[in-house]
Amino acid sequence: MIKNESQVAVIEGKWEDGRNLSVKSLFDFVCDLRFESQHAFHYEMFNNGAAFQEILPRMCETANIRNIYIAAHGDRDGIYGSSGEAISFTRIKNAVKAINDTKGQLHSLYFGCCLFGQSQNMQELLEESEQLRWIAGYTKSISFVDSTVLDALFWQQYFNFPDSTPLSRIVSVYDRLKSDAPGLIKRLGFKVVVRDHRRTDQVYELV
Repeated sequence: MIKNESQVAVIEGKWEDGRNLSVKSLFDFVCDLRFESQHAFHYEMFNNGAAFQEILPRMCETANIRNIYIAAHGDRDGIYGSSGEAISFTRIKNAVKAINDTKGQLHSLYFGCCLFGQSQNMQELLEESEQLRWIAGYTKSISFVDSTVLDALFWQQYFNFPDSTPLSRIVSVYDRLKSDAPGLIKRLGFKVVVRDHRRTDQVYELV
């Protein structure tokens, strides 16, 4: 069995019929650079809401998965599976809530989807699972190329802080991104919402 050195699971909805677009090549590239292996992450595709609800808690029970990257078409109210089926915010929330019933140690969800990363969406999802420490996403319609560039910068930096706590790690990465790619962050509406038990307002948006 190949060890998941990156501690990342990528779950993806198919993008376009007849086209070979996939974020898998992004993680192949970044993991090959960082871990000298294209097998340093877990990858699956999801077709519909039922598959999404099955995959998410199952990934949380998988050894050595701390972060889940969700790649799909999206809007403010949900995301879409490979079949084109809309997966509503309520259904996503129920899948996130099911994480609480697992014995995993999931730290984060990252939505590589257009429009879904509204602060209200992410705050509500973060409040559903005590396991989660942060959720990231995009508030605007995003191009595949632009978002892939920002995602590559994000994960390359994330892998540079393996010994940090989940909270300090994401703060360090976000601070670096704000310095290196402020234009992309603004244009794509990239947001990160975190949980900090030391604060009165435990769930808040990084600014």
